[in-house]
Amino acid sequence: MKKYILIISVSTLLVVSCRKEADYIPYVGESPKLAYNTYAEQFEYLWKVMSTAYVFWDIDTVDWDAIYDRLLPQFKDLDGKYQDSGFVRNSDFEPLYASMFGSLIDHHMRVYVENLHPHPSETYPSIIYINPANIEVPTRPYYFEDRNTEQDGIKAFLKTIESNYTVAVHDSGTFAFDDAGMSATVTLHYCLFRLSDGRVVPYLWQSMAALTPLMKGKGTPAGKVLIEKWLHTICDSANLAGIILDNRANRGGYQDDLDYLVGTFLNARATIFETCYKEGPGRLEYSAWCPYYQDPNPTFHRDITAEDIPYVILTSVNSVSMGELEPLTARAVLPTTHIMGERTWGGTCPLQPDCENLNYNAPFGDSYDHRGHYIYSSTFATRIGGRRLESIGCEPDEVFNRKDAPSQSFKPLLDAALNYIQSH
Repeated sequence: MKKYILIISVSTLLVVSCRKEADYIPYVGESPKLAYNTYAEQFEYLWKVMSTAYVFWDIDTVDWDAIYDRLLPQFKDLDGKYQDSGFVRNSDFEPLYASMFGSLIDHHMRVYVENLHPHPSETYPSIIYINPANIEVPTRPYYFEDRNTEQDGIKAFLKTIESNYTVAVHDSGTFAFDDAGMSATVTLHYCLFRLSDGRVVPYLWQSMAALTPLMKGKGTPAGKVLIEKWLHTICDSANLAGIILDNRANRGGYQDDLDYLVGTFLNARATIFETCYKEGPGRLEYSAWCPYYQDPNPTFHRDITAEDIPYVILTSVNSVSMGELEPLTARAVLPTTHIMGERTWGGTCPLQPDCENLNYNAPFGDSYDHRGHYIYSSTFATRIGGRRLESIGCEPDEVFNRKDAPSQSFKPLLDAALNYIQSH
């Protein structure tokens, strides 16, 4: 289903930085192995390419020119260290790139840069790794634990769900899929809660947003069966009280999952967000904003707006990418959406890895072995309801921070979600 509408238009050309690159602006696709030979050249190359290909310069407050002035002399010092000793230690190399990239707002960004002349005791090739979100997110006062640990806790909690609730159905599994060369597994838990008044609440927890490959028949067939159980219960139950989509610790995945998680509840095409992209070498040279449409699902449908059925989506700080775009887009077009939990990670903009090194968009570099450099960064900027949410994420309608919950349990938030639905 083609939902992304590309609008060709004259972009707005604003003031372009001319710092140090007035004579040459690199094309982001040129080979990183041929672009530099010294530490100073490597830094200047990456600084220039980021000036060209980073999609958030219109809202990121980092002073990129000041970073150039501050760090170039330090990278020249690294060249001096190499001339003196024949190597540069990662402990001298990595902090400079952490200072360069670590404060940027792109919460999808992953930066890999090769130390050109590592110490013989350090692995060759010697690749350092910078992730701005991994620097910022743990500083939030409600941050509790990393995504993998939280997922393990959720799985353990859901395995004992029948001991805490009246559950008519509980189906779960970890399902493999292979779609267009992407091979992974997703864990799903479907529960059908029965309330005291006899009404039902279908619940789904997903470790990542990967309903699409399973529903397309690209994975374990039992995964498709489980998803269809959840969807059929939503669409066919006469005594439906509400719906719970649990996106806590969801690590992201397929945009087309919105066909099931939003499209199922639409009666007509809706604009769920807008995107723009870099379309020229200037730092502030962008396309026009383009609508991203969501069509109704042709197979599954229920008008929860007309029936005033609550759609509760649970979030945590470790909900990232599609794990946070799903609640954001649902809230934008489905009035009965109610988001509960923690403010999410803040990686809200799409990535298109198959667009590497094309035109003026990220990602760029060598994605195979990260030799030279590889910068995995957002391809498009998004705005939802007129708001830019990169590094901010999805702010819940009701805040429940697990760090403040009794014994840091997963149960209080699920209790609150069921109570909200029952009292609605």
